[in-house]
Amino acid sequence: MDIEVTESGLDAAPSTPRHPLGRRALLGVGLGGAAMSLLPFLSGRASATTPVEESTTTGVTTPPQRPTDPDVELLAVVQQVELTALALYNEALALSGWTDEHAVVITFIRQAHLAYGQSLSGLLGRRAPGVRSEQLFDELRGDFAGSVESVLAAAYALEASLAVTHGEVLAELQGTDAAALIASIQMNEARFGTVLADMAGMTDEADLLVEADAESLAGKV
Repeated sequence: MDIEVTESGLDAAPSTPRHPLGRRALLGVGLGGAAMSLLPFLSGRASATTPVEESTTTGVTTPPQRPTDPDVELLAVVQQVELTALALYNEALALSGWTDEHAVVITFIRQAHLAYGQSLSGLLGRRAPGVRSEQLFDELRGDFAGSVESVLAAAYALEASLAVTHGEVLAELQGTDAAALIASIQMNEARFGTVLADMAGMTDEADLLVEADAESLAGKV
């Protein structure tokens, strides 16, 4: 039995976004490709409870497809981080002062983090935590409750930290399904960082390429 990730228990944003997600608007800010990249993971869901069997061919060990027990521990942390990001974007969307275009982007990124949490549930099954990290949420919540300008900066910093976090996790994963999913999420969140940097008026190349120093969130869950 798989666990469905819902928004129950989170600081909920309106179930129907106030600003519709037009595909033209998303393409205009560089997010159109990110909208499609996780569809294989959302449509074909696997359970981490399936036993892992490694096969060998001519003496070479084939990496396992399904998450191993150590993978499950790493992916559980990642899911909590993603659901924390979802809750933080709920906070951001409660602010007034967004332009229509910016609200579309923030809403899209929020929905993406929800999709990532659901994708991780597909891999983890009954072993998915299915909840945000209260410790991390409490630490970052204030950064998402200020002005539009400060929230854009906080969102950029969050996406940069998420990219670093997923890079660390990716280096440790053994299962190919988990590695493919985390690599896809990391790529999208780096793209989100670039879009947020542009929205915030950043012009430094390192910022636009999300190369600024960022701290992993794994140890804060």
